[in-house]
Amino acid sequence: MKTLLFAVLSGMLALSPARVRPAQIDIARNEAEASFPNAITFYLTASSPASIESVELEFGTDATACGESTARVVPDDFVPGTTVATEWTWDLRRTGALPPGTEVWWRWIVQDSAGGELTTPDQSIVVEDTQRSWRNTASDPIDLYWYTGDNRFADTLMGAAQAALVTIREATGVEYDGDIRLYVYGDSTEMQSATLFAPDWSGGLAFPEHSAVLAAIAPNELAWGQRAVAHELTHVVLGQYTFSCLDSTPTWVTEGLAMYAEGEPEEGLLSSLEEAVQEGTLLPVRSLSQGFSNDPYLSYLAYAQSYSLVDFLVGEYGPERMIALLDQFRQGSTEDQALQRVYAFDRDGLDAAWRTSIGAAESQGAVPAEGKPTPTPYPTFAPLGAPNAGAATSVVSALTAAATPIPATDETKPSGKAPPGLCAAPAAIGVVGLGLMLLPRAQRRAG
Repeated sequence: MKTLLFAVLSGMLALSPARVRPAQIDIARNEAEASFPNAITFYLTASSPASIESVELEFGTDATACGESTARVVPDDFVPGTTVATEWTWDLRRTGALPPGTEVWWRWIVQDSAGGELTTPDQSIVVEDTQRSWRNTASDPIDLYWYTGDNRFADTLMGAAQAALVTIREATGVEYDGDIRLYVYGDSTEMQSATLFAPDWSGGLAFPEHSAVLAAIAPNELAWGQRAVAHELTHVVLGQYTFSCLDSTPTWVTEGLAMYAEGEPEEGLLSSLEEAVQEGTLLPVRSLSQGFSNDPYLSYLAYAQSYSLVDFLVGEYGPERMIALLDQFRQGSTEDQALQRVYAFDRDGLDAAWRTSIGAAESQGAVPAEGKPTPTPYPTFAPLGAPNAGAATSVVSALTAAATPIPATDETKPSGKAPPGLCAAPAAIGVVGLGLMLLPRAQRRAG
């Protein structure tokens, strides 16, 4: 009986179709090369006994991202065959710059005609600016890189960075968890050569999703540099804390807190505010929510008011309420909802309470036509010196997406470069390949 059963089973197996073993796919080359700041090229060489019919590249970065953060592309030069050599270049000139120190990961998915499929292990490369001989000093959570100036220069900037973190914590209650990379370039030209699309008057860039800051600070510009570092670090800290797919944090909150972190405001900023109080020309809080005016005088006033509003809220209600407000924005609440839930008043109520605290007249609710916010990728931040109301060519003018950067007037240029205090938050930088990867925003500061 056992013999018969064995014979029957053997016959059934003999009649069954033979199982096809997946083809063996071998990888001879799997590399990536970065050409900072312009591009990253991925290389693959693979072979298989069966023809390789499909090759796809998946990649991404270590940045904080909203939603799907993996790109998937097919190299243009791919040709099927038993041995394939292909490459694909990520053109950062089309999608936006990555700051130094960004980690880029990738993997290949290879399929052959026999049904075999191989996904290569994830690999990564760190994008670095190798054109400079960087020196490094670290003090948790700051990693500072510089190449111009002595140790005292770096220590002074590190001190400013640490002091800013303390100020942020005391004002908002936000404890930063993570590392921040701070790259200090010798001048704005050298910094701009390491970036893409930065205006030619820019003096710094903040990348909150990458926890990175670039700043152009010469050794003889330490006072400027300390304020710039404090300002940009605030954007990174708060950008990380309030990160949300809904992005509802109003401009006056982010810029006001960044200026608050710089320390005592510049005299010109206070004078601008006092003048507006005396003349009854303060801007309504509602006009400070989404970008600032393209008029230089009104833009400067907007930053002065933003600082004053933050100073009022922190001083009157304490840091506990400020972090509660940031939590509301983190959850996607609207400005009126957030203010109502935390302070029991909306924007108009804030406007009234703040005006009373500084001895200003009630708001008339109107915004000058030339002072209405401009929906551009580069809302501005106030320069060091107060501009003249008629200085239409001031560097504080906002940029449109296609506009040529407007040079600073001589009155607003300290030491031949634009003042530190222009800050911008462009929308999504761009889309990779077929639109499968949305790169995170970069906060940009021009100064």
